[in-house]
Amino acid sequence: MDTAVAIENFSLTMNRSFKHPKKDVYEAWTNKDYLTSWFAPTKEFTTIVHEQELKVGGKYKIEMREPDGTAHVIHGEYVVLNPFDQIVFTWQWESDEQEVNSLVTIDLKETNGLTEMTLLHEKLESQNSVDLHSEGWIGCLSQLDEYFK
Repeated sequence: MDTAVAIENFSLTMNRSFKHPKKDVYEAWTNKDYLTSWFAPTKEFTTIVHEQELKVGGKYKIEMREPDGTAHVIHGEYVVLNPFDQIVFTWQWESDEQEVNSLVTIDLKETNGLTEMTLLHEKLESQNSVDLHSEGWIGCLSQLDEYFK
């Protein structure tokens, strides 16, 4: 089986609703100061945004540091920045020797006073990777819920 085809078959989708305008949710994803407040699997982590160039083709680099100092660093490039509607960016772990470059899409839609957010993380390398990323995203999105309270 072709590896590229296999990687494209592994993905996860998560949906969340927020009682905030989609502009606020979009800015939580795109404002460096806001990201440091919630972008980690638990509140015990410290988040550092080392780079964030908000333009198509722009780079980002985010570090999530555990209390013991263990660092988890992701980096990538913005593919789509459609203000208040959609953000698409590549996702690669700095520690990944295989250099799997997955893709994250955030879609935002306002319905009945709520912002409906759909997160699609695709092109993951395996079911184990899906499971690990799912756990991480659940934590991050719980942190985002708390950020909005």
